Amino acid sequence: MAKTVSKKNFNFSKAFAELEKLVARFEEGEVDLDQGLKDFEKGLKLAEELKHYLKEVENKVEEIQKRFEE
Repeated sequence: MAKTVSKKNFNFSKAFAELEKLVARFEEGEVDLDQGLKDFEKGLKLAEELKHYLKEVENKVEEIQKRFEE
């Protein structure tokens, strides 16, 4: 079952920026193994939350389009 992201507590821009920072650290290449593992897990969670939020927005847009097509 898909996880529902709480819109009250979720800031898409902030989460995306945080994910970008994590990716940048990995791209630099010098990552401590223990911290890297934590950052990797955090990045996966952020990516999942972003994906679910975007899906919710997509569903909302489709609902709005259907109402105006009728």
